[in-house]
Amino acid sequence: MDETGKDIGEINFKTMTLSKVFELELQNFEDQVNAICQEAKEEAKNEENLAKIESAWKVQNFEILPYKKGTELKGHAIKSPDEIRQLLEDNILILQSLNASKYVRAIKGKVAQWEKDLNTINDVIDVWMIVQRKWMYLESIFASDDIRMQLPEEAKKFMKTDAAYKKIMEGAFKNPNVIQCCVKAEGGNRLGELKNISTELDKCQKSLTNYLESKKMSFPRFYFISDDDLLLILGSSDPRAISPHLLKLFDNCKDIIFGKGDKQVLGMISDEGEKYDFETPQKPEGAVEDWMNRID
Repeated sequence: MDETGKDIGEINFKTMTLSKVFELELQNFEDQVNAICQEAKEEAKNEENLAKIESAWKVQNFEILPYKKGTELKGHAIKSPDEIRQLLEDNILILQSLNASKYVRAIKGKVAQWEKDLNTINDVIDVWMIVQRKWMYLESIFASDDIRMQLPEEAKKFMKTDAAYKKIMEGAFKNPNVIQCCVKAEGGNRLGELKNISTELDKCQKSLTNYLESKKMSFPRFYFISDDDLLLILGSSDPRAISPHLLKLFDNCKDIIFGKGDKQVLGMISDEGEKYDFETPQKPEGAVEDWMNRID
């Protein structure tokens, strides 16, 4: 009606008649009609693409699995979200294309919001996977009573961070919808929460690294083994925990000869089975680096 300059009254497609259309004399406005039809067609296509994106993310869920060590439930973990990442990549490209379209005006606000939300989800997943790896590694370390006793302050800090992370994972387990977990999470800033947890876990990791470095300085042969192997030794009160790593620590020393119910170290055994006794038996007491220095 604007283009033709004719007013045919209120438009109701249920009662619209052909005579009403003829009143517009559209044959005199072919270019304008074609332009309007083309715009409507493209807008409908854009709205359809956006509706597909909205529908997909309404039902898109993380796969949350129990995280166990042996039979003990430690918490929950997100299964690798490769399919979600692929959907994100595809949908972000579609939204960028829609945003660049000259026929996006009617839905530009919705497109911009979805583009923002999907980029937020992408950022949250990246940080979440990093935090999950850090948490799994440190949880297995601080689960050791011996490590907690040797690093009480760091253990307290980790337990606090551990509780915050488990709360997030518990919420995700109850409602694994990706939008709810990443964009509409309780508190409203899931990305900020995870970044804070990541920072705290880094502090725990740094304290742990400094602790291991102090042990290596006390017994330099510990530099010959990995941090994970060293943690296995330090995290056990059993003096025999050193045995599987002896060939890395000493040249051709496969094992230590223990006596009196593992309360004495009597000698060493080579890889070929040759044995020799110490002149003075040593007691595997105190810190492992201390009694290892006494038999070195």
